[in-house]
Amino acid sequence: MSRLVAEIPVVLQEKEAMKYLFHRLLKGLFLLLFPTSLFAQVVHLREVAVHPGQGLEIVKRMIAAIPNNYDTSLVTMRAFYKEDIRLAGDTLNYNESELEIKGDQWKVTKVGRKKMFSNPDFQFYNWISNISNAPAGALHEDLIKYANTRYAILNPNSFRYYNYYVDTLCGRQLIIAVVPKNNNKNGLVSGRLFIDTASLALVRCELVASPAGIRHVNKHGRGGIRYTLMSKIMRASMDFEQIRMIVTYQQENGKYYLQDVRRHWETVINSNKRHLKDVAWRADFFLSVKSRSLSLKQVTGLSAPHQHFTRADTLRGMLSPLRSCYDVTFYHLDADIDLDRRRISGNNKIRFKVISPFDQMQIDLYANMKINEILFKNQSLTFTRDANAVFVKFPGMQPVGSIEEITIYYEGIPQVPDKSISMNGGVLWDKDDLGNPWAQVVCQGSGASLWWPCKDHLSDEPDSMEIWITVPSGFSEVSNGRLQRQIPLSDHKTRYEWAVSYPINNYNVTFSIGRYTHYRDQGVNYYVMPYHLEQAKVYFKEVPAMLSCYSQHFGPYPFPRDSFTLVESLYPMEHQSGVCVGRIPNDPHPEFAAVVWHESAHEWWGNNISCKDMADMWIHEAFATYAESIYIGCRDGEAAARQFLNDQREQVQNKRPVTGVYNVNNIFYDISDMYTKGSLLLFTLQNVINDPSCWNRLLLAIQQHFRYQTLSADELEQFICDFTGNDYHYLFNQYLHYTRVPRLEYSLSEKGTTLMVRYRWVADVPYFRMPVKIKNHEFIYPTTEWKTLTLRNQAAADFEIDEENFYIEVEEVE
Repeated sequence: MSRLVAEIPVVLQEKEAMKYLFHRLLKGLFLLLFPTSLFAQVVHLREVAVHPGQGLEIVKRMIAAIPNNYDTSLVTMRAFYKEDIRLAGDTLNYNESELEIKGDQWKVTKVGRKKMFSNPDFQFYNWISNISNAPAGALHEDLIKYANTRYAILNPNSFRYYNYYVDTLCGRQLIIAVVPKNNNKNGLVSGRLFIDTASLALVRCELVASPAGIRHVNKHGRGGIRYTLMSKIMRASMDFEQIRMIVTYQQENGKYYLQDVRRHWETVINSNKRHLKDVAWRADFFLSVKSRSLSLKQVTGLSAPHQHFTRADTLRGMLSPLRSCYDVTFYHLDADIDLDRRRISGNNKIRFKVISPFDQMQIDLYANMKINEILFKNQSLTFTRDANAVFVKFPGMQPVGSIEEITIYYEGIPQVPDKSISMNGGVLWDKDDLGNPWAQVVCQGSGASLWWPCKDHLSDEPDSMEIWITVPSGFSEVSNGRLQRQIPLSDHKTRYEWAVSYPINNYNVTFSIGRYTHYRDQGVNYYVMPYHLEQAKVYFKEVPAMLSCYSQHFGPYPFPRDSFTLVESLYPMEHQSGVCVGRIPNDPHPEFAAVVWHESAHEWWGNNISCKDMADMWIHEAFATYAESIYIGCRDGEAAARQFLNDQREQVQNKRPVTGVYNVNNIFYDISDMYTKGSLLLFTLQNVINDPSCWNRLLLAIQQHFRYQTLSADELEQFICDFTGNDYHYLFNQYLHYTRVPRLEYSLSEKGTTLMVRYRWVADVPYFRMPVKIKNHEFIYPTTEWKTLTLRNQAAADFEIDEENFYIEVEEVE
């Protein structure tokens, strides 16, 4: 018997002896991984002999004390950051900087030493030298702040994957060793927790990835779909071999705060193209907080979402009798864009059908835009304004069923976007890389009436439209539909005349003005900057395959008469049949490819079918985001699509319901969850339906049934329920109208080889009853009441809810 085995405390059972031995060996491993040259050596004062379960009880008490020990308010921190990345001994990237950090956001306030590797293969070396996630990655290692994330060792759901052993006392600190149980595949790390014995506060954490953790990172954690795409572009791979991390907390004024984060990564690089075989890539990251201060926004409450709606908001968002009395059938917009003065002047003809008798109607044009005249049958009409609403008075009652026209002459300088408000649009005035003027209008949310007069309510789309845009000669202009003609005018101007032959929602009506070059390939039109022509041909070579994939899953391209056009632009936007994709990057950039997929998917989800109220904008964004995974599945297989969808979980904030406030054109809230949480809702629904054929037919049926129409979320939900023959209102209600993700609570009890499972849903919807799968088993059907399941030949450590295919929270309870 070795000396080490002889020292095992006698209070441990024989069954635990080998586990404890492994834990003592782990302690030696940490001393090798974190040498005294870097960290203060721990002095072991005495061995603490306890029964095996006591370590977990101490961890639970530490977690319960978190609210008392840590300051969770919005704190502004100033920090030092260092990054050192090396390939086979050569420095790829070394930089030092000072940061200002607020929550998860950070910015560089001072740049220190910096060194970059120089090599002709710039794209490859730029990729591997910037694969880290910079300070944001360090901030997400805050074990306290992210204690409840999916794989965190402080998440109660993870307790069954680990043994928590009391190690030693070191001064006032009790050390708990955390070791995966029997090499459990969900035990992703091994580590030590240093807990203050007086306050039960975690003051230090040392973690190293277990073999299961390395496998997990190489499968899921190298940057998700971005890594997959870049790996294919670069014809290279990066595989992790070791990951270790130390996080420390410091007490100040009675509360603990994040102090230091140290991370060390070791990988190997392989690239047959570059004759690289298992070449060592090493990276060290260090974040150290220097000072803290309470954020002003926390004190004043300025971060609270805008909820004080005005009469102007109602006039803009409500389908009032003065709007519902008529239905727009056609617009003819004729606008002159002055690039120098950033001014618009022109007119818009509105053809409409009278739905109910009226002698007054509401149109919309922002108050900063001046109306010069409104003509009806060659007669000038009187009008009044209330904020951005314009009330037009007719000489007599307009009879039901009649088709009438008015023409509105206007001019003004339109607003520019306010980037602090997610859907506050306007006209972007900028320059291209050669210094030439470049302009684009973006008005989703704020509405088209910020630059042209119309009935600016999402529920009413014209059946067709003509768009004439006049620009200085020498510039190209791209709008929607097909270009009919290009007319030279006096004063060195050119008018571009476009025709839209399908219904179109107002915020999709657009212009992009610049010195474009145009080319056509496989039936698709492209307008790009001349200096990006060759890059564009590379980036856009997958567009036909993307369109084919979407057509297969959603039905034929909805606007064939108007063709399909992609436009390099100042901002990406789903402008119907003239899709804007943002600036084309000079180097391979997977995020740009995803933008093309997303904005193009809107041709089906948002343009072919459109929501009636801004509050239901998730119909556009959730389906378009989900559609990205559809194309990834067509391109790279179902596993890649599932990985892409699961990567979205980290982006969900759950601060506000996905659904906005109705009848006020609500643009004053964080819309990010309507993308990712909405996409995960659809993925969850797909797996609840659990019938691939039915799901595929459902997507096609939605497109066909609501083709060229506007719809509400209620109408869409009811159609899905009718089509599938199941009531899913509870599911939509929970995910769309509440911030909390449904939580499946369960408890486990082993009796020999039999496992007893109790389970229930905790949700805001009282009748929530979504089925969910147990891995390697069939569905279970939880409700909000406790149910019991008996599993034969099943161990508690191997029990797992299928969280990969359902966007839910899971918690094991006593």
